[in-house]
Amino acid sequence: MNNKFKGIKKFVFETSVIIIGISISFWLSNLQAKSDDYNMEVEILEAIEVNIDEIQKYLDNRRETLDADNHLMDYLSIHWDDLNLDSIVEVLQYGTHMKAFHNVFLDYREFHPPVSEITSIIGDGSISLISNRDIKIQLISLIDNSYDFVNQNVNSEIELQQSFRNQLVQEDSYDISRILETTQNEMAQRVSGEVDNREKILAELKAITKLRAAKNYLNLKIRQRFWVMLFYNNFERSLNTLDEMVDKELKSIR
Repeated sequence: MNNKFKGIKKFVFETSVIIIGISISFWLSNLQAKSDDYNMEVEILEAIEVNIDEIQKYLDNRRETLDADNHLMDYLSIHWDDLNLDSIVEVLQYGTHMKAFHNVFLDYREFHPPVSEITSIIGDGSISLISNRDIKIQLISLIDNSYDFVNQNVNSEIELQQSFRNQLVQEDSYDISRILETTQNEMAQRVSGEVDNREKILAELKAITKLRAAKNYLNLKIRQRFWVMLFYNNFERSLNTLDEMVDKELKSIR
Protein backbone atom coordinates (compact mmCIF):
# COMPACT_ATOMS: atom_id res chain seq x y z
CA MET A 1 0.00 0.00 0.00
CA ASN A 2 2.86 2.31 0.92
CA ASN A 3 4.54 1.55 -2.38
CA LYS A 4 1.32 2.31 -4.22
CA PHE A 5 0.90 5.61 -2.31
CA LYS A 6 4.52 6.53 -2.97
CA GLY A 7 3.98 5.80 -6.66
CA ILE A 8 0.97 8.09 -6.78
CA LYS A 9 2.88 10.87 -5.01
CA LYS A 10 5.77 10.45 -7.42
CA PHE A 11 3.39 10.56 -10.39
CA VAL A 12 1.63 13.66 -9.07
CA PHE A 13 4.97 15.35 -8.36
CA GLU A 14 6.41 14.55 -11.77
CA THR A 15 3.19 15.60 -13.48
CA SER A 16 3.19 18.87 -11.54
CA VAL A 17 6.81 19.50 -12.48
CA ILE A 18 5.99 18.89 -16.14
CA ILE A 19 2.94 21.17 -16.01
CA ILE A 20 4.91 23.89 -14.21
CA GLY A 21 7.73 23.48 -16.73
CA ILE A 22 5.33 23.81 -19.63
CA SER A 23 3.69 26.85 -18.03
CA ILE A 24 7.05 28.51 -17.45
CA SER A 25 8.05 27.70 -21.02
CA PHE A 26 4.83 29.25 -22.35
CA TRP A 27 5.33 32.26 -20.09
CA LEU A 28 8.92 32.72 -21.24
CA SER A 29 7.90 32.28 -24.89
CA ASN A 30 5.13 34.83 -24.44
CA LEU A 31 7.55 37.19 -22.71
CA GLN A 32 10.04 36.76 -25.55
CA ALA A 33 7.31 37.34 -28.14
CA LYS A 34 6.27 40.55 -26.39
CA SER A 35 9.90 41.64 -26.26
CA ASP A 36 10.31 40.88 -29.97
CA ASP A 37 7.12 42.79 -30.80
CA TYR A 38 8.30 45.73 -28.70
CA ASN A 39 11.68 45.81 -30.45
CA MET A 40 10.00 45.53 -33.85
CA GLU A 41 7.58 48.35 -33.00
CA VAL A 42 10.46 50.62 -32.00
CA GLU A 43 12.30 49.77 -35.24
CA ILE A 44 9.19 50.46 -37.32
CA LEU A 45 8.51 53.80 -35.61
CA GLU A 46 12.15 54.81 -36.03
CA ALA A 47 11.98 53.88 -39.73
CA ILE A 48 8.85 56.02 -40.09
CA GLU A 49 10.61 58.90 -38.35
CA VAL A 50 13.53 58.69 -40.79
CA ASN A 51 11.16 58.48 -43.76
CA ILE A 52 9.24 61.53 -42.54
CA ASP A 53 12.48 63.54 -42.51
CA GLU A 54 13.22 62.41 -46.09
CA ILE A 55 9.74 63.36 -47.26
CA GLN A 56 9.97 66.76 -45.55
CA LYS A 57 13.26 67.54 -47.30
CA TYR A 58 11.66 66.66 -50.63
CA LEU A 59 8.64 68.86 -49.85
CA ASP A 60 10.85 71.81 -48.88
CA ASN A 61 12.78 71.60 -52.16
CA ARG A 62 9.64 71.06 -54.21
CA ARG A 63 7.84 73.96 -52.56
CA GLU A 64 10.67 76.31 -53.53
CA THR A 65 10.31 75.24 -57.15
CA LEU A 66 6.52 75.40 -57.18
CA ASP A 67 6.50 78.82 -55.52
CA ALA A 68 8.89 80.13 -58.18
CA ASP A 69 6.56 78.68 -60.83
CA ASN A 70 3.53 80.27 -59.22
CA HIS A 71 5.06 83.75 -59.00
CA LEU A 72 6.12 83.59 -62.65
CA MET A 73 2.74 82.33 -63.87
CA ASP A 74 0.85 84.95 -61.86
CA TYR A 75 3.04 87.72 -63.27
CA LEU A 76 2.59 86.49 -66.85
CA SER A 77 -1.17 86.24 -66.43
CA ILE A 78 -1.56 89.69 -64.88
CA HIS A 79 0.68 91.45 -67.41
CA TRP A 80 -0.04 89.28 -70.47
CA ASP A 81 -1.19 92.16 -72.68
CA ASP A 82 1.58 94.57 -71.65
CA LEU A 83 4.53 92.35 -70.78
CA ASN A 84 7.96 93.89 -70.42
CA LEU A 85 9.58 91.18 -72.50
CA ASP A 86 13.15 92.31 -71.84
CA SER A 87 12.76 91.99 -68.08
CA ILE A 88 11.04 88.60 -68.42
CA VAL A 89 13.87 87.40 -70.65
CA GLU A 90 16.37 88.26 -67.90
CA VAL A 91 14.35 86.31 -65.34
CA LEU A 92 14.08 83.26 -67.60
CA GLN A 93 17.73 83.42 -68.65
CA TYR A 94 18.91 82.95 -65.07
CA GLY A 95 15.90 81.09 -63.71
CA THR A 96 17.53 77.68 -64.40
CA HIS A 97 14.98 74.93 -63.61
CA MET A 98 13.11 77.16 -61.14
CA LYS A 99 11.79 79.77 -63.57
CA ALA A 100 11.86 78.56 -67.14
CA PHE A 101 9.79 79.10 -70.27
CA HIS A 102 9.56 75.38 -70.98
CA ASN A 103 8.34 74.54 -67.48
CA VAL A 104 5.47 76.99 -67.81
CA PHE A 105 4.36 76.19 -71.34
CA LEU A 106 5.89 72.90 -72.48
CA ASP A 107 6.97 70.62 -69.65
CA TYR A 108 5.40 69.79 -66.31
CA ARG A 109 6.19 69.31 -62.65
CA GLU A 110 5.73 65.83 -61.22
CA PHE A 111 5.31 64.85 -57.58
CA HIS A 112 7.32 61.91 -56.24
CA PRO A 113 8.00 62.22 -52.50
CA PRO A 114 9.95 59.22 -51.08
CA VAL A 115 7.02 57.52 -49.35
CA SER A 116 8.17 53.95 -50.10
CA GLU A 117 9.04 53.11 -46.49
CA ILE A 118 5.63 54.13 -45.18
CA THR A 119 3.74 52.44 -48.03
CA SER A 120 5.78 49.27 -47.43
CA ILE A 121 4.93 49.27 -43.71
CA ILE A 122 1.24 49.55 -44.60
CA GLY A 123 1.42 47.07 -47.46
CA ASP A 124 3.33 44.22 -45.79
CA GLY A 125 1.29 44.31 -42.58
CA SER A 126 4.05 45.67 -40.34
CA ILE A 127 1.62 48.40 -39.35
CA SER A 128 -0.16 45.83 -37.13
CA LEU A 129 2.86 45.85 -34.79
CA ILE A 130 2.24 49.51 -33.97
CA SER A 131 0.25 49.58 -30.74
CA ASN A 132 -0.90 53.19 -31.04
CA ARG A 133 -4.16 53.10 -32.99
CA ASP A 134 -4.09 56.83 -33.78
CA ILE A 135 -0.69 56.50 -35.46
CA LYS A 136 -1.97 53.65 -37.62
CA ILE A 137 -4.98 55.73 -38.68
CA GLN A 138 -2.75 58.73 -39.43
CA LEU A 139 -0.36 56.61 -41.53
CA ILE A 140 -3.17 55.25 -43.68
CA SER A 141 -4.81 58.67 -44.00
CA LEU A 142 -1.50 60.24 -45.04
CA ILE A 143 -1.10 57.87 -47.99
CA ASP A 144 -4.69 57.03 -48.99
CA ASN A 145 -6.06 60.55 -48.59
CA SER A 146 -3.54 63.39 -48.34
CA TYR A 147 -0.92 61.96 -50.73
CA ASP A 148 -3.50 60.62 -53.16
CA PHE A 149 -5.29 63.99 -53.40
CA VAL A 150 -2.03 65.74 -54.32
CA ASN A 151 -1.29 63.11 -56.95
CA GLN A 152 -4.73 63.37 -58.51
CA ASN A 153 -4.43 67.14 -58.90
CA VAL A 154 -0.83 67.00 -60.15
CA ASN A 155 -1.94 64.46 -62.76
CA SER A 156 -4.79 66.76 -63.80
CA GLU A 157 -2.27 69.57 -64.29
CA ILE A 158 -0.04 67.26 -66.34
CA GLU A 159 -3.00 66.28 -68.54
CA LEU A 160 -3.76 69.96 -69.10
CA GLN A 161 -0.16 70.62 -70.07
CA GLN A 162 -0.08 67.64 -72.43
CA SER A 163 -3.27 68.84 -74.06
CA PHE A 164 -1.71 72.25 -74.72
CA ARG A 165 1.43 70.61 -76.11
CA ASN A 166 -0.71 68.62 -78.52
CA GLN A 167 -2.37 71.85 -79.62
CA LEU A 168 1.03 73.43 -80.27
CA VAL A 169 2.02 70.45 -82.41
CA GLN A 170 -1.02 71.11 -84.61
CA GLU A 171 -0.18 74.81 -85.08
CA ASP A 172 0.86 75.60 -88.65
CA SER A 173 3.30 78.29 -87.60
CA TYR A 174 7.03 78.64 -88.13
CA ASP A 175 7.38 80.62 -84.89
CA ILE A 176 5.70 77.85 -82.88
CA SER A 177 7.91 75.26 -84.56
CA ARG A 178 10.91 77.27 -83.42
CA ILE A 179 9.61 77.15 -79.84
CA LEU A 180 9.43 73.35 -79.92
CA GLU A 181 12.78 72.98 -81.66
CA THR A 182 15.58 71.95 -79.27
CA THR A 183 18.37 69.46 -78.52
CA GLN A 184 19.48 67.57 -75.42
CA ASN A 185 22.49 69.86 -75.18
CA GLU A 186 20.38 73.01 -75.38
CA MET A 187 18.02 71.71 -72.68
CA ALA A 188 20.97 71.05 -70.38
CA GLN A 189 22.40 74.51 -71.06
CA ARG A 190 19.09 76.22 -70.33
CA VAL A 191 18.72 74.37 -67.05
CA SER A 192 22.23 75.38 -66.02
CA GLY A 193 21.82 79.00 -67.18
CA GLU A 194 25.47 79.04 -68.27
CA VAL A 195 24.77 79.81 -71.94
CA ASP A 196 23.19 83.04 -73.16
CA ASN A 197 19.75 82.10 -74.56
CA ARG A 198 18.20 85.56 -74.41
CA GLU A 199 17.59 85.77 -78.14
CA LYS A 200 15.71 82.49 -78.30
CA ILE A 201 13.78 83.18 -75.09
CA LEU A 202 12.65 86.52 -76.50
CA ALA A 203 11.49 84.84 -79.72
CA GLU A 204 9.61 82.22 -77.69
CA LEU A 205 7.83 84.86 -75.63
CA LYS A 206 6.84 86.89 -78.70
CA ALA A 207 5.44 83.79 -80.41
CA ILE A 208 3.57 82.38 -77.41
CA THR A 209 1.96 85.70 -76.40
CA LYS A 210 0.34 85.92 -79.83
CA LEU A 211 -1.64 82.77 -79.10
CA ARG A 212 -4.97 83.33 -77.34
CA ALA A 213 -4.93 79.63 -76.49
CA ALA A 214 -1.67 80.13 -74.59
CA LYS A 215 -3.23 82.75 -72.32
CA ASN A 216 -6.27 80.54 -71.74
CA TYR A 217 -4.03 77.58 -70.99
CA LEU A 218 -1.92 79.61 -68.55
CA ASN A 219 -4.98 80.71 -66.58
CA LEU A 220 -6.35 77.17 -66.47
CA LYS A 221 -2.99 75.97 -65.21
CA ILE A 222 -3.00 78.64 -62.49
CA ARG A 223 -6.46 77.46 -61.43
CA GLN A 224 -5.30 73.85 -61.30
CA ARG A 225 -2.09 74.79 -59.49
CA PHE A 226 -4.22 76.39 -56.76
CA TRP A 227 -5.70 72.96 -55.98
CA VAL A 228 -2.31 71.30 -56.23
CA MET A 229 -0.95 73.69 -53.60
CA LEU A 230 -4.03 73.33 -51.40
CA PHE A 231 -3.66 69.56 -51.17
CA TYR A 232 0.12 69.87 -51.06
CA ASN A 233 -0.24 71.96 -47.90
CA ASN A 234 -2.73 69.46 -46.46
CA PHE A 235 -0.28 66.64 -47.14
CA GLU A 236 2.50 68.52 -45.38
CA ARG A 237 0.29 69.27 -42.37
CA SER A 238 -0.72 65.62 -42.18
CA LEU A 239 2.95 64.63 -42.34
CA ASN A 240 3.83 67.05 -39.53
CA THR A 241 1.02 65.65 -37.39
CA LEU A 242 2.33 62.14 -37.94
CA ASP A 243 5.84 63.29 -37.06
CA GLU A 244 4.64 64.71 -33.74
CA MET A 245 2.68 61.55 -32.94
CA VAL A 246 5.59 59.21 -33.71
CA ASP A 247 8.04 61.35 -31.77
CA LYS A 248 5.75 61.38 -28.73
CA GLU A 249 5.18 57.61 -28.95
CA LEU A 250 8.88 56.81 -29.18
CA LYS A 251 9.62 58.95 -26.14
CA SER A 252 6.94 57.11 -24.15
CA ILE A 253 8.01 53.53 -25.02
CA ARG A 254 11.79 53.75 -25.19
